[in-house]
Amino acid sequence: MRTSRAAEPALDSDLTVLGSPIYRAVKVLVVSLGVTYALSTLIPFGGQRPAFLDTWFYSAVLVATSLLALARPVLVRRNRLAWTCVGAGVASWSVGDIYWSASFATVEASRIPVPSLADVFYVGLYPLAYVGFILLARVTVRRLPASVWLDGVVTSLAAGAVLSAVALADVLSANAGKALGETITNLSYPIGDLVLMVVAVAALAMVRWRTDPVWWLLGLGAAAFAVADTAYLFGLANDTYDDGTWIDGMWMIGLALMALAGSLFRRRPVDEVRGFVALLVPILFSLCALAVLIVGTFVPLHPISIIMASGCLVAAGVRTALTFEQTRELTRTRVEATTDELSGLGNRRVLDSALPGMLGSLPPGAALPLTIVSVDHLQEMNRILGYTAGDMILKAVGARLRAALPVEAVAVRLGGAEIAILRTVTTGTAESVARDTENLLRSLGRPVVAGPVPVQIELSAGVAIAPAHATTSAELIHCAADALHAAKANCSEVEIYDPGLRGDLYSHLLPDLLRAAENEQFFVYYQPKIDLTTRRPVVLEALLRWRHPTYGWIEAAPLQRLAAQVGLTRQLTRILLLSALQSCAAWRRKGYELGVATDVSVADVLDSHLPYDAAKMINKVGVPPGALTLEIAEEVLLIDVRRTATALGQFRHFGVRLALDHYGRSAPSLTRLRSMPVDELKLDPSFVEPMLDSTQDAVVVRSTVELARSLGITTVAEGVASHTLLDAVTLSGCSGAQGSLFSEPMSGDSLHSWLASFHRAPVEHQTVSGQRQPGQPTTSGRGVDPPIGRHR
Repeated sequence: MRTSRAAEPALDSDLTVLGSPIYRAVKVLVVSLGVTYALSTLIPFGGQRPAFLDTWFYSAVLVATSLLALARPVLVRRNRLAWTCVGAGVASWSVGDIYWSASFATVEASRIPVPSLADVFYVGLYPLAYVGFILLARVTVRRLPASVWLDGVVTSLAAGAVLSAVALADVLSANAGKALGETITNLSYPIGDLVLMVVAVAALAMVRWRTDPVWWLLGLGAAAFAVADTAYLFGLANDTYDDGTWIDGMWMIGLALMALAGSLFRRRPVDEVRGFVALLVPILFSLCALAVLIVGTFVPLHPISIIMASGCLVAAGVRTALTFEQTRELTRTRVEATTDELSGLGNRRVLDSALPGMLGSLPPGAALPLTIVSVDHLQEMNRILGYTAGDMILKAVGARLRAALPVEAVAVRLGGAEIAILRTVTTGTAESVARDTENLLRSLGRPVVAGPVPVQIELSAGVAIAPAHATTSAELIHCAADALHAAKANCSEVEIYDPGLRGDLYSHLLPDLLRAAENEQFFVYYQPKIDLTTRRPVVLEALLRWRHPTYGWIEAAPLQRLAAQVGLTRQLTRILLLSALQSCAAWRRKGYELGVATDVSVADVLDSHLPYDAAKMINKVGVPPGALTLEIAEEVLLIDVRRTATALGQFRHFGVRLALDHYGRSAPSLTRLRSMPVDELKLDPSFVEPMLDSTQDAVVVRSTVELARSLGITTVAEGVASHTLLDAVTLSGCSGAQGSLFSEPMSGDSLHSWLASFHRAPVEHQTVSGQRQPGQPTTSGRGVDPPIGRHR
């Protein structure tokens, strides 16, 4: 997937100058000149070194290097102050060297005044470089933990101890007896180099030893200066220094490296070094400091070296103690991150990490039951007794579960009132697992003191067993959740997962369902509602079906249940509504004055945006609002009356008709019909079919129809599959009927032919009963692609 340019790291618009061909060519030229001069100092030339190399060529390279170092802050705004300090330091040293070459190149060393103006410019490098290095480090890392600060202290003190041990004592002895000004000037170089090395190493530690060429070039440049200045002072002390030697080459390399560091162009930040490698560097520096102390027991060293080495080891000890404390804190944090604070059990992370390993290491013949236990009615107890009661119940259940399970078992709280248990069973059947689970629930379900009186808790559990029911972690959890859902629905204590149930029949298709809309796999079929007075179709119910590329047709009912599991209910409702309204508009343009009906779930009814979306669709396709009937699931009767009336009133406000679907499937509430703003009552087949064999059932149906009529509600009988049942519902007073006697759900082309037949003969003369319509899915779940009703 392409990312937008706004998502890329923000760069200064002028930063690209550093990557331009002209700038890169200049950079390569300047650095090449510096390297050329440095290499020339290693060539013998037979004792006759060309004079121009150490005069005008040397000065020209210094000027070019200074300009390169100063070009960065001039051309680029980012980190301008820091690079200005670094560039000014390079230029200061270069000015001092050019002045020294012009003034004292032909003067004997003993007659050169110390200090001189050249020394002022030489020493000017150090404070400017210090400030630049520190500013760059602070920009790179805004906030530094104590461990990083200590790493910087350890490494810088160790570097200072080694450098001072090598050079400081000899330099001090060489300047003994000299004038104070000369001594201070000569000592400013090794001390300045020492501090520069300390700052450079500390800065590298502050940025956590990033594999960043900028920082390594700056550090190597500081190291080159330290080596060159130390060697220069030794040469002066022993009267062995000459112009054009490798010492001058090291100075040039140091300057070139610092200038080159500022000229690098990076588009992306460099990752810091982590893990053992990050700890290895301060460890090595600590060993160097220890080596200085060991050498100091045999060879006299300057006290500064001993103090810095000792300070390094003290800082290393503090760093070690901090690391130990951080490790303890990390361990405690990891335990907290995998522990549910309320129940004391593990959390979902533990299940996600343990389940794949236990599945993969399952011995032959063994089984891995996953049990999901739910504390029933916990919300009601929280509402009645307060939320502390629920917390106390979960805490008690967690403690009992830890005491009852073996050590190797895994128990985690999934969230809310659900707890998952994993345990390996070497032998046994599903029945024995169920018995063990029942015994466990009895031990967990003892009364809990969660208020003024002990509370009796009820538990239900769903069990799925690998590898019998599933072979992957996700499938096993899904199966156990389905079993728990069945236990709650059946009000049973324990349910073992049944692969033959609906829950598993299509659950493996959930990932495909998420991609079905964009792959244009949804189709709309239509089943007519017949007016029993005219025996003509008046409304066509739209049903959304999914044609899976492998498993064929998935019917509307299981499709709705699957969509609810992955949160696609509202999206599919809008797809169905738009297609049904477009088809209704097409029928009306052809002269068929038909309405269209679609199913909506309880979640759709409570969706405050759906009435407005439906109104927009109606206006878009140009059909009367009354042409659309929304068939609402009977579960809406279980919702708060006021909330339901408000939600349904929004649809009625826009002129949409409302029907109560599947009425009578459960115990119907006739009194609720008075407060329900519905226009139609669809009687479920399980409600009307018994009237054929029972006078009492026939009386109940007639009473319901009469009550609905008195309330201004029409009634439609669903599932009419025979003429006998058609006559019975007609006698009961139903206004309409729907079922296979008239037609099974049809595709667009089949519907067009079916509608055309009503212009030729009445319904009772049609031979459609029990006959599969062209283009309609077969009972095997497969069929031909409907030519209309497809969604894009």
